[in-house]
Amino acid sequence: MPIVRKRRAEAESSPSPPPTRRRKLTPVSEASSVEDDENSTDLDGDIQGNDSSHHGQMVKKLVRLALACEYSRQSIRRADITSKDFYMLAYVQHGGINEEVVMAPSTGRQFKLVFEDAQHRLRTVFGIEITELPRKEKVTIRQKRAAQRSQSAASHSSKSYILTSILPAAYRIPPILAPARIPSNAVEASYTGLYTFIISIISLSPGGTIAEPRLERHLKRMNADNSDSNGPNTERVLKRMEREGYIAKVRERIGNGEESIDYVVGPRGKAEVGERGVAAVVREVYGKEDAEAAALEKKLARSLSCAYTLDNPGI
Repeated sequence: MPIVRKRRAEAESSPSPPPTRRRKLTPVSEASSVEDDENSTDLDGDIQGNDSSHHGQMVKKLVRLALACEYSRQSIRRADITSKDFYMLAYVQHGGINEEVVMAPSTGRQFKLVFEDAQHRLRTVFGIEITELPRKEKVTIRQKRAAQRSQSAASHSSKSYILTSILPAAYRIPPILAPARIPSNAVEASYTGLYTFIISIISLSPGGTIAEPRLERHLKRMNADNSDSNGPNTERVLKRMEREGYIAKVRERIGNGEESIDYVVGPRGKAEVGERGVAAVVREVYGKEDAEAAALEKKLARSLSCAYTLDNPGI
């Protein structure tokens, strides 16, 4: 028994490490706010002192996320940026107690700062920038009525982004902007050419929509089914384009229980190719040095609803 009491006394006299306490999730926007709170503590001051290092780490994470999403042709969603994957653990001491403070660019000022710094690095290092995707177009009457009743229709932001090139036209050439090597340059070049052709056909169609049978006739005329890179089934490639946002399939029920299927240009197709890309394809095919160049520009302006002229083609 005396031995036990001696050990207890030694344990009581030895200093114990400071306890660790986990603090509630705290967005970096609150920690880096310039406004002084009356109830602010030394802990908030320590967080603000370490804000620059956490800010730099979040900027790097956003750049990596943007490059990874673009490689797989996935859009960058704001929900992914504010998710738990961007949380940063900060260890500070307050009153002799170690506290874990979880910081994330949730909303507001901090998200804007992280976004702007990541945008600057992408522009200066890679020659690309984050571009916001347009909202999905409401085509059918049912979709338009649902959009009018929905409160979310008032927001004009899609909160989805992709990467687009900002290089001058002189540097947008195949040796510089070559197709991806995975799975191969030929496959990627063929796929890029096919979705650019389909987007051009849809954009030049009346109303910016094309019926499924008519699109299938265009693909058969260009022998798309026999292309080695696209495979024997063009429908599989169209589903991939729809999944990646280049095109969108619109289904609408008509009389007698039948269903009409049309295609429109998707958000990614508008941002990546757009009307300027369609006009460039048409000029490349038909040429712009002959006597019919002026008439071609007028047809482009009428079909694409843009102020394209021969002197200012907008490319």
